[in-house]
Amino acid sequence: MSVYTLVGRLDCPHCSKAMGLLRDSGLTVQYYSLNDSKWLLDLFKKSGIKTVPQIWDIEGNHIGGYTDLKKLLKGEWYDGY
Repeated sequence: MSVYTLVGRLDCPHCSKAMGLLRDSGLTVQYYSLNDSKWLLDLFKKSGIKTVPQIWDIEGNHIGGYTDLKKLLKGEWYDGY
């Protein structure tokens, strides 16, 4: 089973769009909300990550945000894949 990881916020429209793209592509998504996890929010701040969604593939490679995911799924993006 292919499980992608998405970290976002409950009030984030791009997070919802990214979740939809992954599910529409038949991929399973593990979702984590910054609204529910102070630990994860602190980790993002320490890592310098300022935007959501942030998405990782099944091998743990960081894809980026919604636009990056959209390009990857359309086959328009190559950065080590």
